Amino acid sequence: MAHYKLNDADENFLKIPLDAQVIFAGAGGTETWIERDRDSVVRIEVKAIAVATSDGGTLQACIQIGEDSAKGEDGPFPADGQLRASQSVQVLVKGGERLAFKAYPNATNAKVMRTIVWAADLETQPEADGGNADEDRGHQPPASERPQPAAA
Repeated sequence: MAHYKLNDADENFLKIPLDAQVIFAGAGGTETWIERDRDSVVRIEVKAIAVATSDGGTLQACIQIGEDSAKGEDGPFPADGQLRASQSVQVLVKGGERLAFKAYPNATNAKVMRTIVWAADLETQPEADGGNADEDRGHQPPASERPQPAAA
């Protein structure tokens, strides 16, 4: 069997968004949890690259939260074919609560070369005390929606 290396296209496939945090990088996967101070919509993604070691090689990228799972798949490919799979989910993480999950590749007749798992906050919900998450981030509504001064 030949020695395989990641190329520029592979590295580009594995890139994460600038606002994301890497949770895991390696060849396997992870079983972990995330937590936020406030209710937040979070995107979790797993990407994996593998090479088929024999005909019929397949690769799945899996995210499992409780009894639910989401899977992206590539293949089947002949021996020496390159496989790429990714899967993402968007979940509401309740403030102060841990969201446990697993993210991992599942290869059949293939060798996993690299896996990356990341998370990024998409939206934060307003706090119960009336705080506004958009105002906390310095967001201003459009001029047409801002209160106008009374005419003199």
